[in-house]
Amino acid sequence: METIEAIMKLNKIFKTNNWIEKDVDEFVFNNFCQLVNNLDARQRALVIELTEKYKWVSLADYNSRLLAAFDSVEDHKLEKLKTVYLFPIIKRSDEGKFKSGQFLIYLIKGLKRLLKRYDKITFSYLSRFDDLKKLQLKTGEALFLIDDYIGSGETLRFCFSEIKSNPSISNTNRMIITLVSQREIFEKLTAEGFSIYSNIVAGKGISDYYTPPVLQEKITIMREIERMIPGASLFSFGYNQSEALVTMIRTPDNTFPVFWKTFKKGSKKFEAPFSRQETIEL
Repeated sequence: METIEAIMKLNKIFKTNNWIEKDVDEFVFNNFCQLVNNLDARQRALVIELTEKYKWVSLADYNSRLLAAFDSVEDHKLEKLKTVYLFPIIKRSDEGKFKSGQFLIYLIKGLKRLLKRYDKITFSYLSRFDDLKKLQLKTGEALFLIDDYIGSGETLRFCFSEIKSNPSISNTNRMIITLVSQREIFEKLTAEGFSIYSNIVAGKGISDYYTPPVLQEKITIMREIERMIPGASLFSFGYNQSEALVTMIRTPDNTFPVFWKTFKKGSKKFEAPFSRQETIEL
């Protein structure tokens, strides 16, 4: 694929997905153009194919997708509820830090009035594991675990390990609400009997869309691309090889590094389309 063809396809993707309406669309588009301009034809074609499947959930999308996730809970699971306790999906070591789960709970406080099916249900907000462990869920009460994205499920498992000692919490009164989840963890949790509600269930960008021998070819091309990215080996094919194609307020490291890590051509460095700038948490 020639560079000009790739840029034309990128432009079409931006228009089709309404990405041109997002606040940083020009920054992202320009970085995409720099990226495809520095790849060979095969690499270019793969990046375009993956971008066509990409999910960009910006801050402006959070309210509608959060409401949709809550509204996807079945009627029979809500009809007898009087109280829902909300808790962010975090690790104990992240208590007190500003994580996406806490941010979503803050949004829920403002959106509760729009959740008409929850009119008669009281929302109670918890933020510490010690409070969660003391919680005694009664008939008519449930726990909703909240996050914007579930990738490998690692943080969720840490969360589960902290609350498993509470006998009042079980699969029947515990639900997981998220904006986006990877299909692999979504299906695994569902098979284990967990109730999980996600507005978007996303597949693996390469493994779920190609079969041999094309699959091996695409894997080889992506490995070629990752060699252009300093530090990509630590996140090869996304953290835990999630092969995610997702950007939230911040791009999760489960996403292919080519979309969020600085890449290098010769001695020159280029910003990735969905650059994930690291911040220091105090």
